[in-house]
Amino acid sequence: MGEKVIKSFELIAEATTPFIYKIEVGKEFGGEVVADIIEHDGVFKLFNRHDELITEFFLPVVVIEYEHLVSEVL
Repeated sequence: MGEKVIKSFELIAEATTPFIYKIEVGKEFGGEVVADIIEHDGVFKLFNRHDELITEFFLPVVVIEYEHLVSEVL
């Protein structure tokens, strides 16, 4: 089986009332397109296509969607 990478995640955010917010690879966040999502010790980090950190999330995550990358052997 190939490598497992995070495709998207949903977190609980609060304004006046709590709501679910979905972050996805390929979608814009903070004016930049998210190219990669990495989770380390419960912290979700968003990176742009230049591998520059866009932001980090310490909020409760309720759903994580993974994509399995399959490498073919010829």
